[in-house]
Amino acid sequence: MLARKLRRLRIVLGDSRWWPFYVQRRFMHPALRARLGGMLVKARPQRRETTTPPALLARHVDALNTAGISHLGALLSAAQAAELRDYFSKLPVFDDYRPQTPPFLPHGAGRHPDSHVAHHTARDIAMAPYLWQLANDPLLLDVASRFLGCQASIGYLAAWWSYHTAAGAQQAEHFHRDVDDWRFLKLFVYLTDVGDDNGPHIYVAHSSTSPKLAEIRRFDDAEVLAQFGGANVLRLTGVAGGAFFENTFGIHKGQPVQQGMRLIFQVVYSVFPLPYGPKAPVLKRSELPAAARGADAWVNRLYVAQDE
Repeated sequence: MLARKLRRLRIVLGDSRWWPFYVQRRFMHPALRARLGGMLVKARPQRRETTTPPALLARHVDALNTAGISHLGALLSAAQAAELRDYFSKLPVFDDYRPQTPPFLPHGAGRHPDSHVAHHTARDIAMAPYLWQLANDPLLLDVASRFLGCQASIGYLAAWWSYHTAAGAQQAEHFHRDVDDWRFLKLFVYLTDVGDDNGPHIYVAHSSTSPKLAEIRRFDDAEVLAQFGGANVLRLTGVAGGAFFENTFGIHKGQPVQQGMRLIFQVVYSVFPLPYGPKAPVLKRSELPAAARGADAWVNRLYVAQDE
């Protein structure tokens, strides 16, 4: 435990992005966060153009501002999701919670028996087919930017596998709030079919604007149900390629996997750089797929360097 705390302290002291990150986490009341965030985004670059039909844009943003979640339908075809599963299956993953465990292949034998999640590297995700174009989709950027109140930045990309273990629910498999930035929005895309037994994401509708349980800790199922009622607890099953936007300041969790494995892709759209994102860009623009090389430089600046 001491070694882990010392390792964490070295990371925080060596990266100035952690200081504003911890400051905003001191302000947990949703109304106060909204007011302070509203002032800060006025000084950030604004989205220059919007191509999404106004009614469609309003529908998604209104859903996010009220329920905290907006369903996007299938953003990838079944064939594209299968290609991504094949791509990621051949690449090593790592367990953030057990840094002493060597990387292993997602379907390999090297996984620790208690490892419930395993992540791919930033560069492997950025080089994956379809995902860079998806993260820069005009509809998604329009919705994210309108919700944030400024031009969205791609602050973090993640792809991870979830596994069944005998240990029960661990870490983010308990209800909690994310407090990543003054304002942020997360895109989730299932890359495997997700039924009730495959680790569905669970979200508490209308919790993102509620002062109830406005704390940074894990919450028991019983206290969440007592505060919000079962009707607001959404179990998000779906087919591979299906996606949804979510304000994860709202209360949520990943249900532990009981059968099979779950692969999911996530984009975090943020106002400011996120400390768990890459410290330096992981790609040159010339390495992007040809169709993505015209993507907005500001949106992608944290992941893509301009070629010299």
